Formats: sequence, structure tokens, C-alpha cells
Amino acid sequence: MDNNDIEFRKLEHLLVCNYCDVEYKKGTLLEDVELIHSGVSNCDLNDIDTSIELFNKKLGAPLIVAAITGGHSKAKEINKNIAIAVEELNLGMGVGSQRAGIVNDNLIDTYSVVRDYTSTLVIGNLGAVNFIEDNWNEEIIHKSVDMIDADAIAIHFNPLQEAIQPEGDVNFKGVGILKDIISNYKNKYGNIPFIAKQVGEGFSKEDAILLKNMGFDAIDVGGSGGTSWAAVEYYRIKDENHKKFSERFLEWGIPTAASILEVRSVYNKTVIATGGIRSGMDMAKSMVIGADCCGVALPILKAALRSSDEVVKVLEKMIKELKTVMFLMGCDNIDDLKKSRYVIKNELKEWIGNC
Repeated sequence: MDNNDIEFRKLEHLLVCNYCDVEYKKGTLLEDVELIHSGVSNCDLNDIDTSIELFNKKLGAPLIVAAITGGHSKAKEINKNIAIAVEELNLGMGVGSQRAGIVNDNLIDTYSVVRDYTSTLVIGNLGAVNFIEDNWNEEIIHKSVDMIDADAIAIHFNPLQEAIQPEGDVNFKGVGILKDIISNYKNKYGNIPFIAKQVGEGFSKEDAILLKNMGFDAIDVGGSGGTSWAAVEYYRIKDENHKKFSERFLEWGIPTAASILEVRSVYNKTVIATGGIRSGMDMAKSMVIGADCCGVALPILKAALRSSDEVVKVLEKMIKELKTVMFLMGCDNIDDLKKSRYVIKNELKEWIGNC
């Protein structure tokens, strides 16, 4: 694919996400998680500790700005605004797929700008399919890590998006080569954490077993319920027959809450909850059922198109709500929250017997 095509596609993604309805209709199923109120509380709301340690970085809350963008000049300002905000609040952030920066050095600064404004946790991002289609190896990972001085690297899996995308890469056969590539990277460059990341379709427990065997240090479930990348690609399609075909898949995927349960049932390392996380309540529910940290993307993208102050406002609101939920549950800290009792209802309850 031509470098200019990749850059233009990145711009299209930004515009579609900002102006079109790209969120799942079926929801995350976090509404089926009932938290248990503590009538006594026995906490001081002003002293609630939301801090965690993630990938050897201390964060002020279990919240990262999930991978959003890079690879277009407009993305540079967005990543700058996010970096300023996460530095102020001591949170983490991920950048969008770094493929554009890999194939075009002129676009590297749309990613590397984050290190001009933050020293906190930064997560790199590469596509799993490109290790097959483009014969990428550990040297590409090293370039990506070096590009942003990354503290961790996410390898994203997005078969649905690629299937819908007009110019998508759809050969995921042989993705097990990542096991050797991860091992080779760690032996040659150091033990950086590797995150297997879904982008809205969710991971199953069978996926989690495969990813564990490949050597991934964390799984970002990226469940359905938030941004549908099938919907993002749908709005880019010009061919009416392909557009009509794609409509059948706009609600495809494992809801975020179900994916957390699926993954946690077989995976004992770090689990990150993304996919429709929109509030402190969503964060709390995700963590009581098995997540170690949460990520939010679309609301941050829209705020970052305006200013870093707007990003701070969105994140502060989520953290304030998380603290209030913890106070009402009688939890002084995140460890207490993760040990809390909860009730699962309705559709989500049906998933438990299969986990």
C-alpha cells in the first residue's frame, strides 16, 4: 500500500470517529454487574487511594488512554494533548498503530511527540497481521519501541476490521510466529512487556490460552460495546454491495464484560479492560470481575481534538466517579475493590457457565 494511502486512511479514521455514530448498540454487558453497597462504608472519601502499578510504572488511577492515533499531521496535535493530560494526572496512554511511522519516517513525529510532554507510561502499537503479510520481525518492534521510548508494546488483533476494510489484510494464518518473535525480541533487546490487544471484537478464553502460550505478558480484551471498527470502516466503504454485506457484522463481537470473564478464567497475568469504558462505574465493575486496569479511547479522542484541558476534564470525571463508587463499597484502595463481592445478572450470567 502506498504511504500516502496509509496517511489518508488515518485521517479518515479520525474524521469518521468524530463525526459518525461508530459505537456498538448492544452494549458492554457491564450493566449486568451489580456492585454491593456498603451501608457502613468505613472509609474517608478524601483518602481513597486509586493508584496502581502497571508495567513498572506507578499510575494515579487504573486508567490509560487506549490506543487512538498517529500517522497523520492532525494526529500529532491529538497525541500532544493526550500526553499533556496524562502527565498532569499521572496516567498512561497508548498510541495508534505505528505502521505509518514504520513505512514513512516523515510521520514518526506524530507518535514521538508524546515523549516531549510526558514521562509516564506509554504503550506502543503494531498490528499482528503485518508480521505475516509484511514479514515483520523483532527489528520492527525495536523501531516501534525506540520511536516513542515505549514502556510496553501492544500487538493488536483486528480480523473483523480487516475483513470489512476495503484495503484490509486478512491473512492471520500462522500468527503463532509471534511466539518466536517475542522471544527473540526479549533475548536481544530486553524484557519489555508485550500486550495482546483486541480492538473491539473481544477475546475468548480459547484466545487467551493461545496468547498466553505465545508469551504475552498482558491481554487487553478490547471487547464490543464501545467503538466498532467495523462501523468505522463501514463509513469509508464506497462500493454499495460491500457496504450492504458489511452491515451484517456491525454488532459482531464478545461484549467487554463477557470477554473479561472469558480471559480471566484461564489467564493469570495482567488483564486490561477496554471497549465501551465510559465512566468510573464502568471501571469499578470491570475491575471487580477481573480487570487490573481500564482504558478509554473515543471520548478522549473527541476531547483531544479540542484541547488538553478537555482531556483532563473527561479523565478527572471518571476518576472522581471511581473514587465515589469505591467509597460506597467500603474500599480504601484498588486491592480492596478487586476483592469485593458482586452479583452477575441476566445475559452476562449465561456466559459464566461457559467460562
